[in-house]
Amino acid sequence: MLKRIGVQSKSLLSRLGGFSLFGVGISFKAPEPDRVIVRDIITALEDKRALYASAISEQPEYVVQSILQMRQELTGGLKRISDGSPAKEAFRVMRMACRDFLENPAIKEKGQSPMLHNRGLWQQEEFLLSLGRLRSVFGQQLAEIGYLYGVDIEPQLATILPPDKAGID
Repeated sequence: MLKRIGVQSKSLLSRLGGFSLFGVGISFKAPEPDRVIVRDIITALEDKRALYASAISEQPEYVVQSILQMRQELTGGLKRISDGSPAKEAFRVMRMACRDFLENPAIKEKGQSPMLHNRGLWQQEEFLLSLGRLRSVFGQQLAEIGYLYGVDIEPQLATILPPDKAGID
């Protein structure tokens, strides 16, 4: 007796690259599954030290560059993800957090000074608070989409996720 393995119809489209009928061919690029896109975004964010490295030891200029790159990555994810996906809203929220960070007056002055952390205590505190807010937003959104799409998150990036309430009594 042969074992029959079913293939879900949704996955069939991704197997086709095109077809030909009576010498006329048509090719197309099948849409990516949302889980792949979410995994790609999380993988890219796992390499962004601005999200998890000790904020005190970070060079503000590099943090700003990293956040600009994250914003670009999230915009790319928004272009690829399907409209009905819960990840679409999560990507938007994280991208907005990047914009909020970059619009902070203490961060905007970065362009006027080669070393933001030498500008004064107010700018340094404001920088650290803004970075903390960004990390908090990212942690919440990553926890949600990681769970919804079954994507594991590396331990370093996982440090910004909300605390595990199951271990709290």
